Amino acid sequence: MSVSARKGALNRTVQSDDSSLGDEEEPLLQRNEIYKTYKRRWYVLFLYSLTAFLQSAVWNTWGPITQSAEVVFGWKDSQIGLLANWGNIAFLITVFPTCYLMDTKGLRVSLLVCTVLLLIATGLRCITHEPQYATWLINFSAILNGVCGTVPRAAPAQVANTWFPPNQRTSATAVVSVFCYLGVAMAFVIGPQLVTSPEYKNETQNRNFTYTFKRLTTDLDLATLDTSRNNLNSSQVVNFIHIRKDIMYLMYYEFAAIVLLFLCSIFMPSKPPTPPSLSASTERVVYRRALLNIARNKAVWLIGLAYALPSGVYGAWEAVIDIILKPIGIGQTEIGWIGFYSIMAGCVTGLATGRFSDVFMRHMRLFVLVMFGVAGGSFVWFTLSCVKVIPISTIQVYLSSILGGMFLCGTLPLFYELGAESAFPVSEGVTGGFLTWLNNIVGILFLLLPQIPDIGTDWMNWTLVGSVALGLAFLFVSPQRYTRTDIDISVNKTETAHSQTKVIARENVYDNAS
Repeated sequence: MSVSARKGALNRTVQSDDSSLGDEEEPLLQRNEIYKTYKRRWYVLFLYSLTAFLQSAVWNTWGPITQSAEVVFGWKDSQIGLLANWGNIAFLITVFPTCYLMDTKGLRVSLLVCTVLLLIATGLRCITHEPQYATWLINFSAILNGVCGTVPRAAPAQVANTWFPPNQRTSATAVVSVFCYLGVAMAFVIGPQLVTSPEYKNETQNRNFTYTFKRLTTDLDLATLDTSRNNLNSSQVVNFIHIRKDIMYLMYYEFAAIVLLFLCSIFMPSKPPTPPSLSASTERVVYRRALLNIARNKAVWLIGLAYALPSGVYGAWEAVIDIILKPIGIGQTEIGWIGFYSIMAGCVTGLATGRFSDVFMRHMRLFVLVMFGVAGGSFVWFTLSCVKVIPISTIQVYLSSILGGMFLCGTLPLFYELGAESAFPVSEGVTGGFLTWLNNIVGILFLLLPQIPDIGTDWMNWTLVGSVALGLAFLFVSPQRYTRTDIDISVNKTETAHSQTKVIARENVYDNAS
């Protein structure tokens, strides 16, 4: 038999083997009889990514429209910070029960519970715009939304390990985790674009400080807002009704998006018929023992602190960036674009580093160290500009915040994978929940500080710089462990050798037949 004929026979044999998978399945790069991947994994990834996106957008509803919300509902800056903090507090209390739900009931049931709670949370905000009632409903909605955040934030590594092969795992984790930040970023654009900024009619009056908020029952329905100065500026908001309508429309749009998500999640499969890798099929530690294992695992704690300190501070810092930049004269719309570009840059970097880590396994820690160094330097630049140690300009604020967000947010998927590697065989959902639990503790502490009267805003920027430095130190001393990856790599090498043996044997058969 000729060489060309022999190759044709081999190709026909491989095609015959692959056709047994059916239209729904895709063969792994290293073909074997045990582990398979399915095209439906992309639908699961899409649903979890969309859930992460919408939950984050709802969480960041009020920060980008701080000035408008304070006019309509009579809030202060502390109320904006409290709304963001409710999400962190609710997450802190419910994350471990949610991880237990994911371990026992699976990804599908967990996602359905999450979307139902999101429906209730966003629906409550659509009931009324009357300040005395709306404030209570919006606060309760923020608590429910925080409970919902436990699923998309704890699940990225578990979704990736359950549905994706090892050479796509970090990329899949990156997609879901990046969509958490993408939702925050889009809220910075959607909110200011849909909700009009306040327009004032100024009148100067000589009187002592008062702060009043009242609706005038005239045809113009103006809101009067007095600010503190010796010569008081009494500013009348001339577009009050327009702002109120815009805010309600924003509530309706977010509710409609959640309805669509809920309908799509009904059709999500729970798990693949066949696992995609050996580590995915490995029996995991039972839930209670898994928590004990994590509590005693020094490597997981170091990785968790390295992740939670800068990420928790940065997430809370982004939620109140309007408060930080307002005193230096940057408007609501401009602040929205700064927040959007900063987080979008981080999303792009997160996807790129996730794919890069799939190609260069066992180098994730090095990538994170380099990215932390660049992010820390960028935030130092931002802080020095805000305190006017160096001349401030809008361009510098843009560049420093974008670079900081690009390299800090880009580390998120790598931390999920590093935690899963160090904790294996503990479930990825439990490990992801633990990392995000630490993250939210840090965020809660950060957002509680603005409740202190007259504390100012300069401390926020310096705290962000310090958190990155501490995270870098914890990561530097953490041990490198790639337990799960080593298992899958060794299996792939064995399968490759076995496949080569089969090919040689098959060629010998053809040679003898010829």
